[in-house]
Amino acid sequence: MAALDKPTHMAASLDLSGTANLLLDAGLARIESCVITGSGLARLDREADLTTLKGIARLLLRSRPPGWLRAVIIDGRLAPEFIPQQDFDAIAWLGDDLEDIVVTAHQQVYGATDEHLRKLLGDAGELAIMSALRRDGHNPRHVSLISDRFGYDIEHKEGLQTLGLEIKAAVSATAARAFISRNEFEVAKRMGERWKLVQVTFSSRVIASGRATAGDVESIRELASHSLVEMAPVEKEGFRWTEAAEIRPSETEWKPSNLRVGEEFEAVLSSDKV
Repeated sequence: MAALDKPTHMAASLDLSGTANLLLDAGLARIESCVITGSGLARLDREADLTTLKGIARLLLRSRPPGWLRAVIIDGRLAPEFIPQQDFDAIAWLGDDLEDIVVTAHQQVYGATDEHLRKLLGDAGELAIMSALRRDGHNPRHVSLISDRFGYDIEHKEGLQTLGLEIKAAVSATAARAFISRNEFEVAKRMGERWKLVQVTFSSRVIASGRATAGDVESIRELASHSLVEMAPVEKEGFRWTEAAEIRPSETEWKPSNLRVGEEFEAVLSSDKV
């Protein structure tokens, strides 16, 4: 309150009460006989230069994360198109440091929970394809519930043949690539045309809503086993497979799928929405 009593143009032009309430609400300050800043903020009060202001921005993002923070980091990179324009304009002054600041705040707020979210998204993709196969009259087996050693997630019969489907889920920002395990690759080589990779791309809104429905499925496409095998370098003295590899098939290698998810499909992507 003492700052408000100062007869200066600065005191008159700043929303000091609003700023103080924000810091108190975010746990960055407390009231005793006066307002005392927390240790995180106190480290940034030596000099009001640009570096300090950016440090304060990172601290505020961590302490009061906006609703979009969870969805804007895809595979460790910032997807700025998911930030509402008004908010993006408000933080554009961070310049070249914007991505590093937002990524760091995201890691501090969510940490390992992102891996859990990716797992839930992958599970939703598998359930979507199970729904689509049943809609087409098949009786699929969800074999990934039994073991990862099958080298695919779902199998079903076509005539006397058993087909294996490896399911990869994505949102539009991550659909250009997928990760394949060594075991999946070896099974694809062995099964040939009886194995295929199926990618389910969901709308990015499922991240915020915590649920995926048939209406959230933007596309389903397939990659043949021979396309996967042809992408991999031949193992030799200077190269060998380890546990997994990243693949980036060209648009011509992907083929549209005839599968359509049933209207009953729904998957939970958040433990607090069960």
